[in-house]
Amino acid sequence: MLASITASVPPQSAPKARSPASTRGSRIRRRGVAVPSSPSTTAPLPLLARDKTYSHVSPGVCDTCAVSREARAAWVVLLLGQLPSHRANAERTRAHLNATSAYITQYEAFERAYEEYLARATDSERGAASTSGEGDTLMDMVEQKERLLRANGLEDMFLGLKSNENEICLALYPEMCRAIDAAGDARAKLALVIEAALAGNLFDAGAAAAVQNVAFCDEEQKACEFPEDESKRFNLDATQLFATFAKAQEKVMRPARGWKFDDFEAIAERLSGPKPWKRVLIFCDNAGADTMGMVLLARYLASINGVTQVALVANETAALNDITYAELRSFVSACASNDKVVRDLIEDNRISCISSGQTSTLLDLTRVSHQLCEYVSSAKDVTDDEWLVVLDGMGRSLESNWNASSYMKPGVDVLSLAMVKSEINALRLGAEVYDCVVRLNTAK
Repeated sequence: MLASITASVPPQSAPKARSPASTRGSRIRRRGVAVPSSPSTTAPLPLLARDKTYSHVSPGVCDTCAVSREARAAWVVLLLGQLPSHRANAERTRAHLNATSAYITQYEAFERAYEEYLARATDSERGAASTSGEGDTLMDMVEQKERLLRANGLEDMFLGLKSNENEICLALYPEMCRAIDAAGDARAKLALVIEAALAGNLFDAGAAAAVQNVAFCDEEQKACEFPEDESKRFNLDATQLFATFAKAQEKVMRPARGWKFDDFEAIAERLSGPKPWKRVLIFCDNAGADTMGMVLLARYLASINGVTQVALVANETAALNDITYAELRSFVSACASNDKVVRDLIEDNRISCISSGQTSTLLDLTRVSHQLCEYVSSAKDVTDDEWLVVLDGMGRSLESNWNASSYMKPGVDVLSLAMVKSEINALRLGAEVYDCVVRLNTAK
């Protein structure tokens, strides 16, 4: 495994020249994955157009919540429905930390406080947490959840889930790389990479355990039992895990008619054309399979030519089971220790990890870390139409930023990768639950 992580934004002018083979190994171990120091303040993403007033709001989400009790009530029902799985994950993390029953007492205090808040948020036309003078939006509701978790001493309630799923996916990762590398051509590789990204929505620790006859819960279950000995939870058999993941991939394979939102052809055409994307920002979603999918995407994009540099971007602090930048850094380092391709891409400054500065499951591009701003601003030789922004998952690409390309500088491309996993989002988008979103938009 890579031994250390540097704390500076990588240079942006060009990939580094390779070091001689005799010295590269020691340099890799010293250098690791380039990431920034923790951000203390935030600023707008420099790719946003200055003459456009950016809004993270996706139509029918935060805008309707602000003015409609009925809309707020609908989202409150969804959020209340998540509480049983939250309790299960509090139990999981208590076992993971070998904490006392006081941890669950803290969770119960959070749950009471959050239920009380949601009741107020539903009825208040002026907001229970909002400072806008309007009703609380979905962004207000999810940010208030994180505040209440921390107020009750629950800094990372999904730590147990994330640790388990990251470990499982690190065992699976080499098999995924071999499958992608064995694909016949660039188009076939791209299809496998995108399907892997989408399949991450279906594959989790619970799915892996079910195949391996191991009893522990997934995020959707309402109750579960956890052995105190973490080593007894699951058997990390890479071949078996790969077979399990392949079943998830089968469910998201591109049908003949295409996915519900499908710009695969446009992506493939851009990647095979004369003007590739030179810089890519990938905003990561959940730990585990989702993050593995984004690392595979970064690996693919950074490998197809000698000019593309990719930054994997993650939340600064915990928000549900979203991966944090510290966890992302560790995950990518572990991938690199078993994957020469990623190891060399890191050495060449073509894959790096950066904190977004965010603390929410949604994404507000006016509040990103200064380190991320510096990463973008320092790419002086990259034109706007050579940038690609990838938004992974429902929170960042469906429930917020559905129209993100409308606010970017002309030429910037925005790729949304997600699965529709809730009825409320399906109805809003004219889709079905489990429909896939592979949507590429170019800013005008």
